Amino acid sequence: MNKNKLLLLAVVITYQLINVSTAFCLDLGFSHEDGGRPGAFLSYGAGARSLAMGKTFVGVADDASTTYWNPAGLATLQKPEITALYASMYEKTGYSFASGVYPLKSALASSLQPSASSSFGTLGLAIVNLSSRGFQLRDEYNYEQGEGGVSETAAIVSYGMKPAECLRLEAESLKNVSLGVNLKVVNQNVNTKSDTGYGIDVGVLYKHNDSDIQHSAFSLQRINIGLSIQNLIAPKLTLIEDTDKYPLSTTLGFSYRFFNNNLLTALDLNKTENRQLKVHLGTEYTLAKLFSIRAGLDETEATFGMGVKWQNYSLDYAFAYHDAWKGYEDLGISHRFGLTVRFGK
Repeated sequence: MNKNKLLLLAVVITYQLINVSTAFCLDLGFSHEDGGRPGAFLSYGAGARSLAMGKTFVGVADDASTTYWNPAGLATLQKPEITALYASMYEKTGYSFASGVYPLKSALASSLQPSASSSFGTLGLAIVNLSSRGFQLRDEYNYEQGEGGVSETAAIVSYGMKPAECLRLEAESLKNVSLGVNLKVVNQNVNTKSDTGYGIDVGVLYKHNDSDIQHSAFSLQRINIGLSIQNLIAPKLTLIEDTDKYPLSTTLGFSYRFFNNNLLTALDLNKTENRQLKVHLGTEYTLAKLFSIRAGLDETEATFGMGVKWQNYSLDYAFAYHDAWKGYEDLGISHRFGLTVRFGK
């Protein structure tokens, strides 16, 4: 099969996958908003690449934004890397995310056994912020009291490792398994009221090396699987009297690459406490390892995006249409811009 036929087949598969899933997802969770629940700002996503793919990244987890999605993915990163995102949203609302990761290598072990894989895992640090301003404040007599604002921020310290490497385990079944944990500090500030809470997330990833997925034949054994459990220990914040506790959120993610890794498809299934199951679907097609096009669907959005990669730099853009599917107020569109820089050869 020549390259033109492969490209055509990739487009057809992507189109049909999105088409078939649309009707399915409209009833399974695409109509259910998250706004208003404690910690909702931590469900908005991170990284322009993953946002263009409908927030499907738990089973992909292959760049610095994995600190947000699945900390286990940190163990698969080979270079120090930083990524940043800014999204202009509705009504003077801005959303930003920045993350940096650093693989920990054993210099002594590498010098003694240069061919051996030696690693102490990977550290990550991320900052997430959602802020809205320009609200007109009034007192109980309806007199103007100036402008107010709302800001929510999370600082995340992450660690990911492969047990087979860090613990020198020989079990063949563990060579593709990674584990990760997030320690996070969250702060909410509403005008003059503020509080801070603390939480823990955990993640698991079963992911094959690139060398395992070079051929085009389909195999169930080459599906990458991720599991992310957010708020395993939940942050609690009290602004006035009532205490808000962040809900437990569990996401099971799958990803698969076709056509010599050029076509990536991903599916995430999310179940948050007191919320219905949500389905996220995304795809990415890469041309000549330089240019990527992406599309996806999640609980409130239809997304599209693209990315350009040159040497150690990646520039990404994501467009989202907030359709809100079943009669909710239309929030319009938003634009997300991201930059990723990798270090080393």
